[in-house]
Amino acid sequence: MAGLNPVAQNLVQSLAQRPNLLMKMRILSLGKNYDVMDEQSNVLCTIGLDAGQNVTGSLVKGAVSSLAGDYVGRWAARSMKYTYTVKDSAGQLALTINKGSGGNKAMFDLVDVGTQVSIGTIQMKRSLIGGLKAAWVAPGAGQTLMHTKGNIIRRKYKIVDASGREIGHVRHKILAIRDVWQLQLEAGVNHLYAAVFAAILDFEKKM
Repeated sequence: MAGLNPVAQNLVQSLAQRPNLLMKMRILSLGKNYDVMDEQSNVLCTIGLDAGQNVTGSLVKGAVSSLAGDYVGRWAARSMKYTYTVKDSAGQLALTINKGSGGNKAMFDLVDVGTQVSIGTIQMKRSLIGGLKAAWVAPGAGQTLMHTKGNIIRRKYKIVDASGREIGHVRHKILAIRDVWQLQLEAGVNHLYAAVFAAILDFEKKM
């Protein structure tokens, strides 16, 4: 946790004690927002894209789709630059996630808001048939800390470390709670980073 601002440090410590996280998309939100919750549905942090950026992306998608078709419209919206935020339950900003330009291949730079230093990069690739693959790469040397294995689109995938050891597992939607799915994590893993990783992939699979 060296170099993280106090809000981010508190989130890392809080989520470290939670092997089972519930991920809930806010259905009525004008932006794109996830609540990361414990098993009692208490909100631990939020990961989201504000309404202004979301609406702009939708307008671009609609305008391009009307001229060039739905696939090109979705590609145009995905190619835009935008910024996600990670906040604690009180709304204090901990991290920003800055997406670069790119539709089928994109990079997301995670930045500590206190120092403005990168703490890692999510590298995502989208196949022509819609599949997704992604890796979390450490800053500097570029070591891969975690990557996906399985079907992200259907929420049937694992998060594994560089050695191939499973460190997290995404489960299907919990049918009793609308649009809630579960992220199960191993001990010793940075649960905040894993939750951010999973949420960004879920946002992107819908685009």
